[in-house]
Amino acid sequence: MFFGGFPGFGGSDPSDSGTPGDVDNQEFYDIVGVPQNASQDEIKKAYRKKVVKAHPDKGGDVEEFKKLQAAYEVLSNPEKRELYDKYGLEGIKEGGAGGMDPFEGLFGGLFGGGRRGGGKPQAKKMKPIIKEIKVTLEDLYSGKMKKVTFQRQRTCESCEGKGGKDAKKCSTCKGQGMVEKVVQLGPGFISSSRGVCHDCRGEGTTFDKNNRCKVCKGNKVNTEEKTLEVPIEQGAPNDHHVVFSGEGDEMPGALGGDVAVKFNVEPHKRFERKGADLYIKKSISLFEALTGTAFYIEHLDGKKILIATPPNEVLVPNARKEIKGKGMPFYKDAMSHGNLYIDFTVEFPKKNELKNLEELKKVNEIDCYEKILTF
Repeated sequence: MFFGGFPGFGGSDPSDSGTPGDVDNQEFYDIVGVPQNASQDEIKKAYRKKVVKAHPDKGGDVEEFKKLQAAYEVLSNPEKRELYDKYGLEGIKEGGAGGMDPFEGLFGGLFGGGRRGGGKPQAKKMKPIIKEIKVTLEDLYSGKMKKVTFQRQRTCESCEGKGGKDAKKCSTCKGQGMVEKVVQLGPGFISSSRGVCHDCRGEGTTFDKNNRCKVCKGNKVNTEEKTLEVPIEQGAPNDHHVVFSGEGDEMPGALGGDVAVKFNVEPHKRFERKGADLYIKKSISLFEALTGTAFYIEHLDGKKILIATPPNEVLVPNARKEIKGKGMPFYKDAMSHGNLYIDFTVEFPKKNELKNLEELKKVNEIDCYEKILTF
């Protein structure tokens, strides 16, 4: 039968009669907040009223919002609603007749995943290979390509992943791929467990020595070295990763795994990155803080930027200057840039280094007098 419960929703196993009364088809109506005999206009009004409060941007729960959308997706469509009324959620997932599931993308993750009917089971997928590459701020600023090399298992082309020819049922496990292991723990005490058959490696079949594939030695897969070109896009975030679908391990009867390349951004000796903004620390003397300063900053692309402050501007300790548009390029929008921020540290003279104290005192008195007049 079609029916069964789903995570996060009600649902019970109906009897084999298959009548609408045996099906849990009330849940969606409760989610939208309408009776089962509600009209399409009533369903639409109730949904609009609920969706405003349930939206995550308004503080609503994400999962509850997804359920509301899924319920409305069904009830607002007369054909889907009829299937739901007759067969419940599994009727929707199976298309009412165990056929191809047209709603797998919508309901797959939310209502518990794959089909429970007679659909063809999907081949399993190999685990992904995770690789890390070191990238610099210079790489992320200008963009470039980097190579990553790794070892992977691929289906043997010589035997097409069969391991050999004229396979025979394994005599050790009788073709089961598993064997029973009995261990005596002590007088009168034994322990029994099941494990993979070592002779056939869990395949249930073996080959005569002469029939075994000479390339893969009967293993069905070969180890090979693979090199991929990894694009480092301008402005990519620090925790960015690039996925190469199907470039990982293979084995007969399984889909090829992916290769995920994760960026490991190295600390920079001058710049600190925060999003698309760059920060740099600059130490200046007390004289420069009082009279103005000018210096060059070598940017991440090697170009030099002149930074100069007006002569009449006093830079206090921990002052910050903003240079617009001189930060990192935005990810997927390399024509736009963040800002560059310069944090100043003022180095005060050490003992006996400041000789003309009287002149400095006059400067201080003039400054105080001007502040009084301004006040």
